[in-house]
Amino acid sequence: MTKSTSSPQAARRLWLALRLPDLPAHALNLAIDSPEPLVVNDKRGLYWMNSAAAVAGLQLDMNPTTAQLLTGCVLHERDNNKEQMCLAQLAESMYQFSPYIETYCSKHEPQSGLLLEIASCLRLFGGAQALSNKIEQFFTQLFTQRKMTLAMGLAHSQAAAWLLSFVHYPIDDTSDRADFIERLKRLPIDFLHDFPKQVDALEKTGFVTLGDIARHIEVQSISSFKKRFGQTFADYLCDLFGIDQDFQQRSLFEKPVTHFKPKEFFTGQLQFDYPLHQIDQLQQPMESLLQQLAGYLQSRQLQTQHIEWALSDIYRNQNTLQIYADSPQSQWQLLFDLSLIQLENRDLPFEVDTLTLSCRDSLPLQGRTHALDFEPGRKINRQSFSITAAKLKARLGDASVYKLSYQDGYLPRDTNQKISLTQTCQQALPDIHQRAQRPAWLLDEPVIIEVRRQGLYWRGRITLIAGPERIQGNWWREPSARDYFIGLRQDQQRLWLFWDLHKQQWFVQGIFS
Repeated sequence: MTKSTSSPQAARRLWLALRLPDLPAHALNLAIDSPEPLVVNDKRGLYWMNSAAAVAGLQLDMNPTTAQLLTGCVLHERDNNKEQMCLAQLAESMYQFSPYIETYCSKHEPQSGLLLEIASCLRLFGGAQALSNKIEQFFTQLFTQRKMTLAMGLAHSQAAAWLLSFVHYPIDDTSDRADFIERLKRLPIDFLHDFPKQVDALEKTGFVTLGDIARHIEVQSISSFKKRFGQTFADYLCDLFGIDQDFQQRSLFEKPVTHFKPKEFFTGQLQFDYPLHQIDQLQQPMESLLQQLAGYLQSRQLQTQHIEWALSDIYRNQNTLQIYADSPQSQWQLLFDLSLIQLENRDLPFEVDTLTLSCRDSLPLQGRTHALDFEPGRKINRQSFSITAAKLKARLGDASVYKLSYQDGYLPRDTNQKISLTQTCQQALPDIHQRAQRPAWLLDEPVIIEVRRQGLYWRGRITLIAGPERIQGNWWREPSARDYFIGLRQDQQRLWLFWDLHKQQWFVQGIFS
């Protein structure tokens, strides 16, 4: 490996790995130090276990059924979404120590954690050792009720810091790149958890430690690993040992570090001078807080579909109210109307002393056309269909408000479907609608028509004016044979009805607009 002097920028790069080996259990609120065997399984087998389960003889990737037979342990299904949420929350907590934070999740091992670039923060915290002590103290305070194992590793790159977190080298301010690489060379190659196939091939070839790989690169260059194991593995080794693939030397330039951006959320609160006894008294404070939220969203080009109200009293009693809009909103009016609908016909559970509005779920504002408002002080009363639909759903429930869409089908009951208001209807009509008259509205189930001497009756006398059109088929499931007619009821309502040849009975199928 050709020696060269690293640039000052590369020399200043320093990564601190925070590995959380018990994250799968922590995400499920399991007591890690329980004397009983605890295991977390996924599709491949056992994914995580506590020390009690290991003492009982369980091993990772063991069949869950076998583990239960051996120890009688309770299986807990892994929840990857909860793990990612925990990592996201920890990343926001670590923002106080470094603005450069990245998440690491192993694909083959139950190992996840965070990677912090701390070179720019050393002077602020008094060095790497002092900073690691502060982070360790913070974790101890954060997880006072449930134990959380934390392993740290310090190195010149992300990959190197992560691997060194598996060995207990002290975090100090005297180690440099050469020290980190020497420590890496002592590690066995099975520490490369994310490359199991490559590790297996290297072990069969005679490689034992990472030092063997480093010596091979010095003699044969990195290109031999690239040809045999692919570009991804070669890039990983270059990051591990700080090698520039083009010049076969230490990297003079490194990729810029991504700046961590904490998730923003809005919280507004009003504390009243006197307790409120009636729902009506909340309207003006709610409108004020929602206007603050609208200003927050518009200034950041955001929109939201979900807000939360919290009512509390002086005795710390709290009642929450969830508000969901059918479409993302950056204005306050619809959210205000939906909030009032939720409060209708309710009594306050207690005397309200504090009103809090929270908005934690937001998304970037999409391109939409807005009407110019040259009189911001004047209230504009525009009742669009989307607002009306949102109010109906708030009163009646999501399932009560829907729209109809066509779908391709031979039998009439298969040509209509109910979809939500946010879905797009099928624009092209099925072929049968191009050749025959079909009503826009089909009944959920055909309704029997009463037959009298004077004719057919269903909510009035019916006269046949067109037809018949025979539709038959579906022989493989439930044979159907029907003669369809268009009927005119005495109130001039046109109906689509049929004579069922199997049941020998008349039915109403649909209603024309």
